Amino acid sequence: MSEPSVSVVISTYEWPDALDVLLLALADQDDDDFEVVVADDGSGPETAAVVERWRARGPFRVTHAWQPDDGWRKSRILNLGALAASGRYVVFLDGDSIPRASFLAAVRRVMLSVWFLASKRLLLSRALSGRVLDARLPVWRWSAARWLLGAPRELVRSDREHGRPGVLLPLRDRRRPWRAHQPEFTAPYEAYGFCLGMWRSDFERVNGFDLRFENWGGEDEDLAARLRRAGLRCGWPGPKATMLHLWHEPKVGLMPSNKHLVRDSLAGDQVEAVAGLREVAAQESANRVASSTSSSEPV
Repeated sequence: MSEPSVSVVISTYEWPDALDVLLLALADQDDDDFEVVVADDGSGPETAAVVERWRARGPFRVTHAWQPDDGWRKSRILNLGALAASGRYVVFLDGDSIPRASFLAAVRRVMLSVWFLASKRLLLSRALSGRVLDARLPVWRWSAARWLLGAPRELVRSDREHGRPGVLLPLRDRRRPWRAHQPEFTAPYEAYGFCLGMWRSDFERVNGFDLRFENWGGEDEDLAARLRRAGLRCGWPGPKATMLHLWHEPKVGLMPSNKHLVRDSLAGDQVEAVAGLREVAAQESANRVASSTSSSEPV
């Protein structure tokens, strides 16, 4: 089997139903030249069972990158997932964000040099999210007309991120990488983590996600800032790449935030992560050597 051109790296932790729905949406994509890496921050056997089931059924290659549960280590597991990926282009997705059926086709159109990608999202209500998870309701197939005409009441709320689905789905927002003299795209209130795409070479150039982000939030904003300092611009793949965000209890306030690290990152001039992709690769290499040495010794 030839290597896929795109690797989709999904971050997840103890939400196997959401992971299964996300994989269903990926199996329904208009584009099939991709692989999936499940970046698992210490989930138990239920998540492993979902991964194994999808390994058996296809239609894409699935790799399970796992690390022990030792607190919130999203930056590390995303780096570990990227190390397990084989595609030249890497798309990072949060495990609570479902791609529409045309998502990868939209992304492939804007896989251009000196650009990285982010997107917008629709916040699904608690009731609609429950239907998606319980009945595997295929909202990723819903047309723009259905969202525009029939779905406003099914969003979580009208808030500062967006007022209605119409802001997100029509073609009127034209900040696309192939359009000359267009402003850069800025993700809704600087939240890039639910969808972030870039060439592997650019990800390696900035040393991936910064391991110092050990609490909730900010690792994506930091990475976007460093990519821009490396000379890249941020583009939007268009409304077909809009993500559908499943409802969950808010994480804000449940653990310390990384606001001080984000503030320092935005004010600084750092391009490479202080500790990131290379450091994770070195740790994993050392672990393999230690494991091999230990297993070769007589009991």
